[in-house]
Amino acid sequence: MTAELAQERADAILIEQFRALRRQIPFMYALTIVNAGFLGFALKGTVSPWLYAGMPLFLTLAAVARAALWLGRRQDEPSPAAIRSYFKGTFIAATVLSIAFGGWGMVLFEQADMIGRTCIALYTFIGVVSCSYCLQSLPRAGRLVVICGAMPMTLRLLFSGSWFLGGLGMDLLFVGILLMRMLAENHRGFVEVLGSRADMAAEQARARSAEQRAHRLAYHDPLTGLPNRRALEERLDSLLAPAEAEACGALLIVDLDRFKAINDVHGHPAGDQLLREVAPRLAACVGTHGETFRLGGDEFAVVLRLGTRDRDFARRLARGIVRAMGEPFQSDELIHYIGASVGIALFPQDGRDRETLMRRADVALYKAKDLGRSQHCAFEPTMDAEIRRRLVLEGELREDLRDGWFRPHYQPIVDLSGGQVTGFELLARWIRRDGSQVGPDQFIPIAEECGLVTELMLALLEQACVDARDWDPALTLAINVSPAQFKDPALSDRLLAVPQRLGFAPERLEVEITEDALIVDEARARATIEALKKRGVRVALDDFGTGYSSIQHLRMIRIDKIKIDRSFVQAMTHDPESMRIIRAIVGLATSLDLPVTAEGIEDLQAAAFLQALGCRHGQGYLFGRAMAKDEIDRLLSAAPRGEGSSARAA
Repeated sequence: MTAELAQERADAILIEQFRALRRQIPFMYALTIVNAGFLGFALKGTVSPWLYAGMPLFLTLAAVARAALWLGRRQDEPSPAAIRSYFKGTFIAATVLSIAFGGWGMVLFEQADMIGRTCIALYTFIGVVSCSYCLQSLPRAGRLVVICGAMPMTLRLLFSGSWFLGGLGMDLLFVGILLMRMLAENHRGFVEVLGSRADMAAEQARARSAEQRAHRLAYHDPLTGLPNRRALEERLDSLLAPAEAEACGALLIVDLDRFKAINDVHGHPAGDQLLREVAPRLAACVGTHGETFRLGGDEFAVVLRLGTRDRDFARRLARGIVRAMGEPFQSDELIHYIGASVGIALFPQDGRDRETLMRRADVALYKAKDLGRSQHCAFEPTMDAEIRRRLVLEGELREDLRDGWFRPHYQPIVDLSGGQVTGFELLARWIRRDGSQVGPDQFIPIAEECGLVTELMLALLEQACVDARDWDPALTLAINVSPAQFKDPALSDRLLAVPQRLGFAPERLEVEITEDALIVDEARARATIEALKKRGVRVALDDFGTGYSSIQHLRMIRIDKIKIDRSFVQAMTHDPESMRIIRAIVGLATSLDLPVTAEGIEDLQAAAFLQALGCRHGQGYLFGRAMAKDEIDRLLSAAPRGEGSSARAA
């Protein structure tokens, strides 16, 4: 038993002793008054007035005062410390009154005849026995009464010289011993019963506490303290029950933007602290209008009861949440800038059951994220059709990938100083059985979501290695690797196995990665890249400047090339900020002796400017769109490498 539990048990026993004593002590003092009164009345005229009247009056007044004190405590529930103080006063009072009563009896005993002495001894002992019985819940006080009130009279009887009185004294001695033993045994049983009761109460309290903790764990998120998904499901079930048929409200699903980057760059403790700060800010936005839940990860939910409010209230609240989540979060020494996307589904019009409502809120959230970061979107029936279309597209993607309907296309990469082609970027094209095409912006995200992007890349790479074997060995082949692919620990082995099997030199391969890929799993990304570089594969950092901590990534791995994102190139003529970014990237690359490729070049003026700025290579519609293998063959045969105009003519 721990010290805390032992103290709780001792306090519980103390409280029960007080309650028992509070019921018995007034009777004890009543018996004291009766015994003193009858004994004084019986001796009236045979002893001095102070003995037959004064002493009974003193004992009566003292007993009345103590009885009144305990009667005043009948409704009290004092603390254990106060009870200990009361017991201390009881010990003192019991000692004083028992000595006074016993001493008075001894004085009367010496002045009485044989019959009087017998009566005095019996009155005294009966009074002591009665008081001890009333004090059995406080055996220490009961023993004091026996010792101070009865033992002197018992000893006097034993040594009185009279066989009759001596025999009475012997009886009283045995009775006193039995009384002392009874007090001890009764108190032991009393303590055991109370201890068992206290243990049972403590066990019940622990069970209730464990039940409450289990309930809280079952229905609350331990990190943020918000109700969890289970609580949300039960709340929606209650709101959408037939009894609540007239209820109207909204379900908002809130997904944090850029949260994964915080986790990956600063670690999970920083991410957890950020979630703890997001929860109260989100709850403050909702206020008394609804309830806030955490679904898991970086996803939250809000349930609104709209009542008489207009239905646009949910949109206004969503805008407020987006605005609040866009404000910076101060965490220790870090300042985090995230954001939130919100999907809205109204009930009952968007769903009359929990599953439908949550699915449609998720569909609206998906659409909001599709629109860009920090957006909100309410569910519309057309969105379901879009989701079904995507599901159909996913099924067709799987089937056409298996049957080889995806084709590699190649976009030229040229040397800006002479215009000659130095390599190609491998791009995927999906030409369906009916001759229609699906754009990469549609099928690449689906392939990533359903885990087929690596299979797609390897299938295209296999065909590209076959196509490029007949080209000039100096021409490189660049392939894109998405962040999702770095989750595969065998990515480098699977990728290198393709050119090895087909006899294609790995030195001609160039893997293009984005900065986001480096923060998904830094250790795994670094291991994959190092494995590729050991076999001669070059690595280019694509879309440079659009991700996080670019300089840190240049230090993290040995990059062979930097590619400037097309958004900067196409905006540089009218956006000074884009121009400054391009100058900064080229300056940084030059200082690190890294070649730079500019994407999205569409006119000669831009190409000339970027060349003058220090870009070594260019890529864009000026030099050629993505072309099939036969078009590339015609391009290469019509314009041998070294004639710069050939690339622009394409």
